[in-house]
Amino acid sequence: MWKGGPNSFFRLLFLVAGSLFQCLVRAHSTDSLRTDTVSALVMYGDNTLLEGGEALSDERLDAVLDSLCTMDDPPADLLRDLLLFRRIRAMEGSEIISLIDSLFELDTVPYALVNEINLYAAQMPTHGDVSGGRHLAWEQASLHPFDGEYGPWVTTNPVCYARTPAPEDSLLLVQLVDGPSNCGFTMPIEGVLTSRFGWRDGRPHNGIDIDLEVWDPVRSAFPGVVRFSGFYGNYGRLVVVRHYNGLETFYAHLHRLKVSAGDVVDAGDVIGLGGSSGRSTGSHLHFEVRYKGTPIDPSRLIDLSNGELLCEVLVLKGTRYSYAAYPKGTRFHTVRKGDHLYAIAESYGTTVKDLCALNGISRRSILRVGQQLLIADAASR
Repeated sequence: MWKGGPNSFFRLLFLVAGSLFQCLVRAHSTDSLRTDTVSALVMYGDNTLLEGGEALSDERLDAVLDSLCTMDDPPADLLRDLLLFRRIRAMEGSEIISLIDSLFELDTVPYALVNEINLYAAQMPTHGDVSGGRHLAWEQASLHPFDGEYGPWVTTNPVCYARTPAPEDSLLLVQLVDGPSNCGFTMPIEGVLTSRFGWRDGRPHNGIDIDLEVWDPVRSAFPGVVRFSGFYGNYGRLVVVRHYNGLETFYAHLHRLKVSAGDVVDAGDVIGLGGSSGRSTGSHLHFEVRYKGTPIDPSRLIDLSNGELLCEVLVLKGTRYSYAAYPKGTRFHTVRKGDHLYAIAESYGTTVKDLCALNGISRRSILRVGQQLLIADAASR
């Protein structure tokens, strides 16, 4: 039986939910390709500072404060909490956690304020935050791209790098393509998507699977340098390319290898022929995108419905064990009771098709309260 006071219990519950800056959750579908469970925000009741149930933008917060300050008798508690909330948004993560801890020590815990902070912490960085992120410059002239980021160039082990984001990688801007150098992107293979990124059969599936026929040509997604080419365990015949944008891509279950470690490849160059080597139940391409060994959901940068890039700049937000990845300019929507895809898409001036493609879900997916959906800015599409 819990022997602490109620405030201690709620504080413990809040802290167990994880760091404030690890609350960005992935929207999971329940269609035939994905059977993941859905994480939700930790909320204390339904109250937030203002009606709506979604995180306050900087613009809305300033507008509400301006409106309250023009009133003869503004609601003191709301004004106090909003002013405190605005101050919180300028704090570092450790400062926010300390402040939250102090809120739970009060005789009357302001759960609406706690919920608002929780929603704020769960949202993606503001455009200002993103602009201040560390930009990974294009390194086309490098013999071993991004040695300074990865460390030694290893050609004998494809998964030799740490899979936990480093502190300096808390917010990164990855320039996917380079216009001046005419360096673009090519979908590795055109085929039916048979499995998405995420949990599958109780294990993490670190990439996507695309159906193909044996001997079909598999192409490099971006220009770069081959780091590994050989047979590797469950991957079978595998090619790993380190790209000039800082990412690495994996091409697994190949039947034939067409490149060797150290080869320079362009986007669209054939690096192998499709097959079913390694742990595979049929011919297909297992395709992964990684940064410093950490897998990234390919659907966060590629529209898997048409094989085109969703953006030219990818934002990587480091969490405790991985990265939240999304196109630069993306906003987010926290699902509320009664929401459905058509209404959400209409309210943001987008389409259900684009909404599904960006979030790796289908029109049949079940939305859950607290689930977060990525929304592309109209200007970025």
